[in-house]
Amino acid sequence: MLSKQHKIKELMRKNGIDGAIVSSPENFHYITGFASHQHTVSRQPSFSSAIMTSDDSVKTHVIVMDFEVPALQEKLKDFIVKKYDTWVGVRQWDEIVTKVEKEHSIIFETSIDILKKTVEELELHSKTIGIELDFIPFSYYCTLKESFPEARFVNISSLFILSRSIKTHEEIEMFRKLTCACDEALNHASKYVKIGVSERQVADEFRRHVMASGVCAPSSWSMFTTGPNSSRLNLASDKIIEDGHTFKFDGGVNAEFDFYTTDTSRTWIVGNGHSELLSLKDRLYEGQRRMIEAAKPGLPINELFRIGFDYVKEKYSCYKRGHLGHSISMGPQTAEAPYINASETRPLEPGMILCVEVPCYIHGMGGFNIEDMILITEDDCEILTYRTPHYL
Repeated sequence: MLSKQHKIKELMRKNGIDGAIVSSPENFHYITGFASHQHTVSRQPSFSSAIMTSDDSVKTHVIVMDFEVPALQEKLKDFIVKKYDTWVGVRQWDEIVTKVEKEHSIIFETSIDILKKTVEELELHSKTIGIELDFIPFSYYCTLKESFPEARFVNISSLFILSRSIKTHEEIEMFRKLTCACDEALNHASKYVKIGVSERQVADEFRRHVMASGVCAPSSWSMFTTGPNSSRLNLASDKIIEDGHTFKFDGGVNAEFDFYTTDTSRTWIVGNGHSELLSLKDRLYEGQRRMIEAAKPGLPINELFRIGFDYVKEKYSCYKRGHLGHSISMGPQTAEAPYINASETRPLEPGMILCVEVPCYIHGMGGFNIEDMILITEDDCEILTYRTPHYL
C-alpha cells in the first residue's frame, strides 16, 4: 500500500513535534505502506522501527533486522533502510563454496545502537520526539529516556488514531474488498442458521467461505452464539440452535499483513421466538436505520448517538449503552476513536468509516447486536455491509 506518512508529518507540525519513533507493526505499515515480518509476528518495538522528522523533504529512516533488509529495500524505495545485526547469520555463496569465511566486522550492532545513531543523524536528540506510549513497554521507554536525556518525549499514539479515522481512497477500496468478502461469507453461513445446527457448524461455514475468497482471513475473535450464549462474550461452541433462540454473529475479517479489519453483526430469531424478543429486535433495527439515515458530513457524533439511543430508550426505559459504534482501521483492536457516544462532539467527515451498532443483551436469555459498517461520503453515507440481511 501507499505510505501515509505525509498525514502524520502534517499533524506533527501542527502539534510542535520535531520527530517521531514509530514502533507498532500497524503504524510502521501506516508510515511505510509495508509490513515488517518478524516485527509483526513478535510485536516487539525493537524488531523494526521508523524514525521520521516533521519535514516533508527529509526521508524517513527504517531500521530492520539484517535478514529482512533485502526485502524492504526492494519495497521501500523512498525510505532509507538500515540494518542491525541478529542471530540469523546469513552467509555469502562463495563462503559456502570455498568453505572459507570472509572477514566480518566484530562489532555487533543492535537495533538500539542503530536507533541512537539515526536520531543523532537527524538531529533529533535534543528536540521533541513523538513515541507510541500506548504500545511500547515501560522498559523500552526507559531505554529511550536513557539514550536521549536531552529529548522531550510526547505520546503520539492519539495522532495516529486521529489520522487513521479519515481514510484515503486506497484505504476505502481496501475496506470495500474486505467487507465484500466478509458479507458474502456471512450471507452463505446464514443459510445454516437452523434448529439443530451447532454454533461451530455455522462458524466453520463462515471461515471456509472467507478463506476461499483469497483476499483475507476470518478474525479469530468472531463470535457465533445462540440462545443464552448470545448475551455474553463467547466463542463458537457445540451449543445447538433451538426453537426460539436468538443467534448472533459479531465479528469480521482481517487483511493479515495489511492489518485492516472489519466489524459487523447480525442477530436472527430462529423459529418461534418470544413476541417481546421480536418487538425488541424491531426497535433496535429501526433505531440503527434512523442513525444511518441521519449520518452525513457535519452532523456532531453525539447527535448521531442520541438518535439511536433515544429511540430505543423511548420504548425500553431500562435500556443502557455507553456507545453505539466506533471508527475502525488497522487493529489489532476493532474499536477506535471517535466513538459514537454522548460526549463526542466531533462532526462526521467524508472518509470516515464507522461501525454503527445498536445492541441489547439480556442476561441468561439472549441478545442482539444490529451493526453495519458505513462510509461517510461527501454529502451522505454508504452502507458497506449490505449483502447479508438483518432478517432471515
